Amino acid sequence: YLCSYCSKDFSRSEHKVRHERSHTKERPFSCSICSVSFVRRDLLLRHERTVHA
Repeated sequence: YLCSYCSKDFSRSEHKVRHERSHTKERPFSCSICSVSFVRRDLLLRHERTVHA
């Protein structure tokens, strides 16, 4: 799977999609408490555990 922006090669589609967000600045995972957004769900979950615990 090749990045549409820089042609970096990925073995998994989901890794390519995650990487392409670095080019588009898309941040689809938002905290429901403070509205901070993240490119990855795991980063949102870590934020919720550490900041809002």
